[in-house]
Amino acid sequence: MNLLCGFCAILVADLHISTILLLTGMFFDVIDGIAARILKVQSQFGKELDSLADLVSFGVAPAYLYTLFSPVDHWVMYIPSFFILIGSALRLAIFNLRPSTDYFTGLPTPASTFFLAGLFMGVKFDSEIMNTMVDNPSIYLAIPIILMALNLSKLKMFSFKQLGPKNINYNIFIMVCLMTFAYLTFIDYKLAMPIGVITYVIMSVIYSVKVHK
Repeated sequence: MNLLCGFCAILVADLHISTILLLTGMFFDVIDGIAARILKVQSQFGKELDSLADLVSFGVAPAYLYTLFSPVDHWVMYIPSFFILIGSALRLAIFNLRPSTDYFTGLPTPASTFFLAGLFMGVKFDSEIMNTMVDNPSIYLAIPIILMALNLSKLKMFSFKQLGPKNINYNIFIMVCLMTFAYLTFIDYKLAMPIGVITYVIMSVIYSVKVHK
């Protein structure tokens, strides 16, 4: 279902509907992991299939959608989307080779797609801040490069699935992110997703220093 949502997001090629499809794909991606752990049916096959689906939904699809609001009508402006695609592919390949830990190393591909999804919605619904950002060719180029750098960084980033009474070190970081996102959703939903991811990155830097020195 994650894979199909990513593919349909490309077929539809509408910033609103495609964003909903990407978010739906994230939902299925999360449910897949939860179900595998509960049913104890985790396998190498499932891990590889999950990564292939993620590459479409959190790599190919957002990279393609990013080209739809290029500030300049020229093939050169396809280049920024290459960073989204390559960053996601490398991040997923590296993730599969690393041993399982209770934290992420580098920004997960769903998180970078969550940021872009907010950008897509902002552009679609005429957010002044978002339009100002993407109308500037330099910023339009910089966003994918920064996301790729975060994808491939060595920064230790906490996982939201660790929220619970047994993980006090995680709870504070997770709750700050969740409360920030919830607050922004009511104040300006167009900014909620991008700022939510930025908050996650900032809190992960603090987490990396405080918890994983």
